[in-house]
Amino acid sequence: MEVIYWQLAVAGSTVAAYIIGSRLFGAGAAGLWSLWTLAMLSYEPLVILQLFSAWGAFFVVDTFTKQNRQIKEFESALAGFRKEDKEALVEARNEGRFTLLTDSSHYDHMLTEIDRAEATVLILSGWISDKVIDKRFLDTVKKALDRGVKVYLGFGFENYDGQHDLSRPARRALSSLEKLKKNQPGLHVGKFNNHQKAIVIDKRQVVCGSHNWLSNKAFKNREQSFIIEDQLAAEAVFLHSLPFINENPAFGI
Repeated sequence: MEVIYWQLAVAGSTVAAYIIGSRLFGAGAAGLWSLWTLAMLSYEPLVILQLFSAWGAFFVVDTFTKQNRQIKEFESALAGFRKEDKEALVEARNEGRFTLLTDSSHYDHMLTEIDRAEATVLILSGWISDKVIDKRFLDTVKKALDRGVKVYLGFGFENYDGQHDLSRPARRALSSLEKLKKNQPGLHVGKFNNHQKAIVIDKRQVVCGSHNWLSNKAFKNREQSFIIEDQLAAEAVFLHSLPFINENPAFGI
């Protein structure tokens, strides 16, 4: 019984270090128990058991913590979505039909998916800037438009005064898009009160998260989005967002 109580103490102290401290503290506690075990014990089965107690406890609490954090981040990613859209997205996530997208991979993923699009591309962002609406972006969108893809861009997060102040980078981005639209009727840009960050490709894939797709390319802060391959969820977000873009044209403001 003493051995069992001892292993519970090893596992418990590792879990406590993780929860009270941090992931690093948890790993440190498991590491210290490993060093103590290798230095003080010589009976091989007991050594293996104690190492398993320390690191097993660490990986169990680490997995649980990551899953819990991921759920919270996913819920945060759905801020601003309609109830019906959220339900479709949550159902897709619960069934495991998603992958994670982090940091600088957002920009490349966006351009890759625009390149792959066959019918429609819809991008929602709080802000817009020529940092993202650059030559590479414009060339990629033009190629999509040339092959018949319709591209819808929406932005316009409002502050506490109900205003969306256009910065110089935003005006330069809009100027570039307006020039592109002159010969491309398939491009639609809307400015409205928007806090959603999402991409919908061909009503088959929707990407939602914390990333401002049309303005952020520096990635000074951690960004994470969820790629969901689900037609029902993608179509729900697309059909809900489309009227806002079509009814609030950005050019001429």
